[in-house]
Amino acid sequence: MSNPNNSNTTTSTTPKPFDWLHGGLFFGGGNNNNSNNNNQKDDGIDRIDSEKDVNALLDGINDNLQATLVLTVNTEVVTTTTTTTETSVATASNANNTSSSTITTSPSEFLAARLARLRFLLYDERRMTSTSSSSSSQPNYYNDNNPFSLGRVTIPSVALSTVQGLASAHHATLIPQLVRHLAVLPFESRKHVAAIFNYLLVCGLDGTDRELYIPIMNAFRDYVGIHFDDILQPTLLGYQNSHDGSTLTDVVLHCGSMYRSCFRHVTLYRELVTTTDRVRRYIFPFLEVYATLPNFDVSSDAMENVKAVMTAGCDGSDNENDDDAATQQELSELSAAFLTRDYEAVWDERFNPNLLSPDTNYMTKRVALQILSTVLLTRSNYAVMIRYVNSRANLIVVMKLLRDTSPHITLDAFHVFKVFVANPNKLPEVEKILSDNSQKLCSYLETLHQDKEPTDPQFAEEKKLIIATIRNL
Repeated sequence: MSNPNNSNTTTSTTPKPFDWLHGGLFFGGGNNNNSNNNNQKDDGIDRIDSEKDVNALLDGINDNLQATLVLTVNTEVVTTTTTTTETSVATASNANNTSSSTITTSPSEFLAARLARLRFLLYDERRMTSTSSSSSSQPNYYNDNNPFSLGRVTIPSVALSTVQGLASAHHATLIPQLVRHLAVLPFESRKHVAAIFNYLLVCGLDGTDRELYIPIMNAFRDYVGIHFDDILQPTLLGYQNSHDGSTLTDVVLHCGSMYRSCFRHVTLYRELVTTTDRVRRYIFPFLEVYATLPNFDVSSDAMENVKAVMTAGCDGSDNENDDDAATQQELSELSAAFLTRDYEAVWDERFNPNLLSPDTNYMTKRVALQILSTVLLTRSNYAVMIRYVNSRANLIVVMKLLRDTSPHITLDAFHVFKVFVANPNKLPEVEKILSDNSQKLCSYLETLHQDKEPTDPQFAEEKKLIIATIRNL
């Protein structure tokens, strides 16, 4: 006869049907506390994908960043002080304990997940407001008396909460810290930081729903202005570290995109160029070093920054919005003032000798010539143009570039050379060089890019006019 107690014991230990479904479906689920997958679920990283509280995300990003930086410092210390033998022993010990250890998610993985979630929420919100705006006939989204009062239109709450959270005392230094430590963040985190920064800084510049985002964009612009040096200095540090060989190329490209986004705003561009001190700190390094680095991607990005700063307001935008036109005009005037004030330091000491010298690489020379042509042909830069084309040394530099082996360089050089020739008030020393070399110049110009003349009548006419002007000197 069986023992009832034994029967009860057997019944209590027999698993119930579908007991593994307890707590919901999860791969490797059930109630096994030793399951690695269950440990991953318990650490909370999967729940981030459903997080909608922006402030909670910012809190988590801040905490994860600090933890990541601490681990980075500790890792560097261990790498520096641990001997090869100690490392081998530690590796063997870790291998033996793998089966009993708990798999945990690192702070950097949490950081990447939260940044990705915040980026998704911002982009998804923009998708919805853009769709709603394109089907709405409402002309005005906000008024000057209350910039965050949008009437019947739903305010972009994610973008607004993000900017307000970043501007709060608790997170005031979060963006500067993320930018400063960009190089130690995981690859995906670096992309997310740059994307979020650039989005918040330009979200009100384009799109059918731009008016929804103008007050939010302006609030973030003001935030960047408050932390101007703390944000801009690290962007240049990325280029410097690349020069020293300690930074990946993608870090530099992210730094460059954030640098350029800043100067689409008049207030931030004014912060950059109003004083020579900031020009020396935040512009001259590109002219002196970064634009001529051997890494093509890095030097190309550096030249994009030079172009953005020196041709501000001269982008030839087709946008007919009056506010945009006024902004471009103001940027152009600020650029002209800085290029005039610091003329010798910019043109004589850095631009010509570093970017237009015979030893400079092809890409840098070509972009530099395009920048120079844009500057000289911009109306607000009249004072700069007159001074530049009345320089004998500058004329010699450009005439040498006219004889470059690259047809693209010679074409770009021609568009600069024509400004020297067209100047009606040439200084005697400039006119003498042109007249002394008139025969050779005319013979050369007649054969210059003859294949281009049938398809570009404007170029053909300009070339004829330049040749005729030189012959009449």
